[in-house]
Amino acid sequence: MITTPILEYSQVFERTLGDSSDVVGKELYSFEDKGGSRLTMRPEGTAGITRALISQKLYNDLPQKFYYTGPMFRHERPQKGRLRQFEQFGIEVYGHSHASSDVETIEVASVFLKSLGLTSASLELNTLGDNASRQNYKVALKDYLSKYTDQLSEDSVNRILDSKSPQDIQILENSPVLSDYLSEASKERFAFITRTLEHMDIPYTINPRLVRGLDYYQDTVFEFKVTSPLLGAQQGTVLAGGRYDGLVEKMGGPLGVPSIGWAAGLERLSLLVEDNKIPQTARPIAIIPVPDRGGSNFSAEPDNNSNNTPSVMALHSHAMSVGAALRAKGLRVEFMHLNGSSSSKSQLPKQLARASKMNASHAVLIGTEEIQKGVVTLKDLDKTEQQRCAVDDLLRTLAAH
Repeated sequence: MITTPILEYSQVFERTLGDSSDVVGKELYSFEDKGGSRLTMRPEGTAGITRALISQKLYNDLPQKFYYTGPMFRHERPQKGRLRQFEQFGIEVYGHSHASSDVETIEVASVFLKSLGLTSASLELNTLGDNASRQNYKVALKDYLSKYTDQLSEDSVNRILDSKSPQDIQILENSPVLSDYLSEASKERFAFITRTLEHMDIPYTINPRLVRGLDYYQDTVFEFKVTSPLLGAQQGTVLAGGRYDGLVEKMGGPLGVPSIGWAAGLERLSLLVEDNKIPQTARPIAIIPVPDRGGSNFSAEPDNNSNNTPSVMALHSHAMSVGAALRAKGLRVEFMHLNGSSSSKSQLPKQLARASKMNASHAVLIGTEEIQKGVVTLKDLDKTEQQRCAVDDLLRTLAAH
């Protein structure tokens, strides 16, 4: 768990959330203290946690995973499910660039909501693409909107895709969609995510208009929604998140720290949940995919590496499905994402060492041979013993240990 100050320097939020966003433009509680410093009561968790990651140099020991909970503050119109002071729970993951990390982050959110009994929550998904994709889309969108400048609302000049104006929304109905301007790398990444979600039986709907309201997002964005009379008409989103690989660099940290996370408002969830369900604390199970050949695994950017093949992608999907099945049964799972720059042979000892460091009780090793035979290799990290067992018997075998 990580805890950050309620009061931060205003620039922490103003330069990360977007100067033209509703949060910065209308909703921040900001003031000048007696020393002349401009301070802001935190409106969300990601920017403050990223600031802490940089100031404490936690990026020197990646990956880092955090969860947090605490009060947030936004000056907006109070209504059912939306308060000016509200409790937020969320997770942040730093150091995993592989698209499988996006899938795992979504899957953890799905399991979290199901653990609260919110089985009807529906997942909406989109990709904002990489920088090149967004720039190409921006040009096309500006060209389209130039015909409607006299009809657009004042707010739309800065945040057209976030506009709530009925007239703006009507104009946008026939506007270009970002998916038509995605780079090949972004298309391939998003295709992997959707295929793997299907493989894991996590239903989703692609919403090409889903953009999220904060400027630091890129590539994957998602929302879980619930339709209920207990929530206000516009308050159906109960959990939302996405990827923000450029945020650490934007805040003055090192280059190339991939990041992803999500958050949920607890007051909104409490309206839907009758009984609190507290998960049991237990040692995690490490899931480790083991490709047969060296080199990088599937990455966001296509290359000529032989590991960017359907068989290796199937290995990732299968391994994540095994992990998801264990999570669904209430076990703690840590999926050991592979780094794209190292060979599988060199990574396995490091992955096992990291699994031991996080106090995992077992490691589940999955390679092509295991998939073909319908088994996994189960390694007891306390006794340094290992055995093979059928995938269907994995839960029973773990219980016997």
